[in-house]
Amino acid sequence: MSVGLVLGAGGATAWVFHTGVLETIQAETGIDPSSVDIIVGTSAGAAVAATVRSGLGVDEIFRAATRPPERHEQREMLSELRRARKTLRPLSIGLTRHALPGGRGATLAVAGLLPPGLFPTAFLASFPGMDRFDRWPEGLWVPATRASDGELVVFGKDRSDLPVHAAVEASSAVPGMFRPRIIDGVAYIDGGVTSSTHADLLVDAGVDRVFISAPMSKPSRRLFATNARQRLTAEVAALQRAGIETIVVQPSVAAVEAARGFPRRNPGAAPDIVHHAALATRLALSSA
Repeated sequence: MSVGLVLGAGGATAWVFHTGVLETIQAETGIDPSSVDIIVGTSAGAAVAATVRSGLGVDEIFRAATRPPERHEQREMLSELRRARKTLRPLSIGLTRHALPGGRGATLAVAGLLPPGLFPTAFLASFPGMDRFDRWPEGLWVPATRASDGELVVFGKDRSDLPVHAAVEASSAVPGMFRPRIIDGVAYIDGGVTSSTHADLLVDAGVDRVFISAPMSKPSRRLFATNARQRLTAEVAALQRAGIETIVVQPSVAAVEAARGFPRRNPGAAPDIVHHAALATRLALSSA
């Protein structure tokens, strides 16, 4: 059986949530996440996907997600922020057309109205496993959004002539927070501004079963969570129409409460996030 794995967006909480999902999938099904045929990683999920594809265990991800920055890292970040070009000009006015019928959604339009973020994405180059790649690995797909027109580029599928960390940085460049990642003179932003999961990329990928970890599809009325759930519903329907078995893991209300304030105000929440992710995964597996 050919297996696909989808790791969605959701910030630092998603990094930890994914570890609970991956551990439970392996414990309950015997499937090693590192050996699946294709991994699609979007935004926060991109870093985790790369770590998994490198062969490292989820314990490495957990340590990276819960380790506070060292003093020298804090100094470097402050120096970067002081040098950053500060502007209130919108990132890309042209993206607002995506709010119209036929566009790629309101979240992409909102992203275009936000100013470029100040924080650099370079810290992701030191995420676990990034130094293990001397070329693009087979079966790793990382969606990012072209800032100029909102088109989706799937690194690893559309092109793979770049370092893995550069694609991960591009997919993780959340508008308004992180700077766009420039690759070959082209600016890319968060792959999650159109879909937090992009699970429908696997419809024609020849897989029989897909596991989806979707931290952004949480019970919330906020725009990005609502959009994440709507897109995920459509993507799951497309997979099922193609005859692909689909197992979806989403946070519960209790999981959202446990993660509130993580990581800055509530750094001790990580074990609870993993616990709730494991519970959600077992529920999804038993319902499949």
